[in-house]
Amino acid sequence: MKVLRLGALVWIALLLTLLGVHVLLPQRSGPIALTEVFEPYLVVTGLIASAFAFDAEPRIARPLVAILLVVAIGRYGPTFISVPSPELGAPLQVMAWNLEAGPDAGQRALAGVLKSDAGLIGLEELQPESAAALEADGTVAARLPYRALEPNDSVLGIGLLSKYPIVEHQYFAEPPLLRAVVDPELGDPFAVFVVHPLPARFVTIAGLTVALNTTKRDADIAHIRSLIEADRAAGRPVIVLGDINTTEREPAYAQLTAGMHDAHLEAGIGPGLTWRPPGLRFLPFGLLRIDYVFASPPFAVTSTFVDCGLRSDHCRLEATIYLSTPL
Repeated sequence: MKVLRLGALVWIALLLTLLGVHVLLPQRSGPIALTEVFEPYLVVTGLIASAFAFDAEPRIARPLVAILLVVAIGRYGPTFISVPSPELGAPLQVMAWNLEAGPDAGQRALAGVLKSDAGLIGLEELQPESAAALEADGTVAARLPYRALEPNDSVLGIGLLSKYPIVEHQYFAEPPLLRAVVDPELGDPFAVFVVHPLPARFVTIAGLTVALNTTKRDADIAHIRSLIEADRAAGRPVIVLGDINTTEREPAYAQLTAGMHDAHLEAGIGPGLTWRPPGLRFLPFGLLRIDYVFASPPFAVTSTFVDCGLRSDHCRLEATIYLSTPL
């Protein structure tokens, strides 16, 4: 039992060192990058270990546990609790959802879209069956008459449904990306990006995952950011909807979101977790936050909502956005 207590103390010290590396020297690829993704769960093990560490060396354990608690609150507190911006004009409700390619895709797509009141809906992993179901439904057509749908038999399909006219759009399969310009009629046009950079590659040795290789994913995210910058440089506000396959603890997230609002971080309550492995899709909650709504100024975000009740491995993420000019 003494060995267990000392081991718990050592683990807390190692965990604090690791968290320091995450904050000060975040890594894009390698073993440290893998721990960045699952950091919250490592912190939970540290908090559990605290109960054993106190019995080992209280004088050492108390300050270490106190530091761990402070770091955990600092790292995750802003995600759980936020202060939304004031309502500045007419609201625009948006939704980002990865449908999950596979059986019954059309039924799932229709159920999720009909369940939402959003005026802009970005869809990832849009398959032909899903696109056909959405195109054929009269309720969807009446509420969201404008659409830019680029289905694909694999996970590369992507689409946008809109209450407002889509005056132009471009689709790229590598990475899956749809850029559209939406005209709200009573305000200035803005750009909407529906994006789905594919996941980083897990590196395994003897069947054990030991590292993360993000080279391709991060290059795709850099490309997406360059397109966003072009619209921002032209003075056009931007909304980004998508499955980014990146947690907020990774360097690529900071690169993509610089100067933009993360809707859930700024206006959501709770962890905002949006994904769980396909084998655990029955869970009524997510395990990682990799689906996002981002908005550039002068957009402001006032609320978000996560719904994990449908049969995708991703949860639907909705956000209410305001612009200084009426929509």
